[in-house]
Amino acid sequence: MAFYVKQGKVTESRHTFDDPDHIMKEELFGEESFDGPYSLLYHEREPTRVKSIRRIEKSPISEGSEEELRHRHLKGFQLKARGDFITGRTYLMFNDDVSLGLIKPVDDMKYFFRSALMEQLFFIQNGEGELASSLGTIKFSKGDYVYVPKGTTYMMKYRKGSEFFFVESAERMGIPARYLNIYGQIKEGSPYYTRDIRHPVLGKPNLENGEYKVLVDFGAYYLEETRDQHPFDVAGWDGYLFPWAINVSLMAPIVGRLHQPPPVHETMNAKSFMVGTFLPRKYDFHPRAIPISYYHSNIDTDEVLFYSSGNFMSRKGISEGSLTLHVRGLIHGPQPGAVQGAIGKDGTDEIAVMVEAYKPLKLTRDALSIEDQAYMSSWYS
Repeated sequence: MAFYVKQGKVTESRHTFDDPDHIMKEELFGEESFDGPYSLLYHEREPTRVKSIRRIEKSPISEGSEEELRHRHLKGFQLKARGDFITGRTYLMFNDDVSLGLIKPVDDMKYFFRSALMEQLFFIQNGEGELASSLGTIKFSKGDYVYVPKGTTYMMKYRKGSEFFFVESAERMGIPARYLNIYGQIKEGSPYYTRDIRHPVLGKPNLENGEYKVLVDFGAYYLEETRDQHPFDVAGWDGYLFPWAINVSLMAPIVGRLHQPPPVHETMNAKSFMVGTFLPRKYDFHPRAIPISYYHSNIDTDEVLFYSSGNFMSRKGISEGSLTLHVRGLIHGPQPGAVQGAIGKDGTDEIAVMVEAYKPLKLTRDALSIEDQAYMSSWYS
């Protein structure tokens, strides 16, 4: 994260104590060994205290058909609601670096969760709730992005009927470098600003005793920790690594006299993919502007769009919750009649999340079960 946050009680200097009768347990919560972003967490009790662990096998992501690559439309929330925030995840597309999918949970989480390997980004399509973590609580609602760095111990609490689009990344996700000045501050002219970002609010440390389960995700399996002390015993923390949230209603999309290409809609990125947000905005103001996307070949990327709300002018047959995959090497763009229909329009009310993956994406069997088989032919009419 591009700014410093301090919550609760911390020592005057790092790796020291202030009171010999009350020495807090300092945890360095950091990425990229000791060279990446980090925060220092001050626990009241031993964070390493684990009564027992057991291994739980996971079902691997089910790779779908090996048939030819083509453009796809998935009817997203036709998937049945199931499980909780973790067990109810439905993976739809993946490669070695990034996985995408939907969550439509029916059960509450009754345990804590920590991903040992993956950064996580959630877009709240419907519902509201809160992310409760060892660093504090973030409330969320429809239209929020919620980012959770790997290694965060958390529990999601949500209203019944909530729906989420998610991105899991083996690489660190962050604010695009071009939005930051040399001091790490978000520049003027960026589509969002520091004050739009909500960090966790830390309450009093929880010093309850009992039996607490923490499910730690190692990719192919879980390790389930059983603890006899509540894991949220942090009295204070400070640093640059923490979960955060931002609502798309606060973002300021970049517009121009002529059509702006997709990179201006970038929200976050990693080495092998980017996440962008298409938002309600005024269209191009050249008197003869074509206010709709180019026809284009994704020569180096697979492009995924999650359609959240609004009128998706360049697409036919798309509804809220739809996902499209436009693969590299095949030209795509507005469907027949869309360009002519766009002339004279002065704005759009669409909200959509875009993920561009620089390595090819595979579809899962769950994705194929909700595919609109006629989508590829929608350009031929």
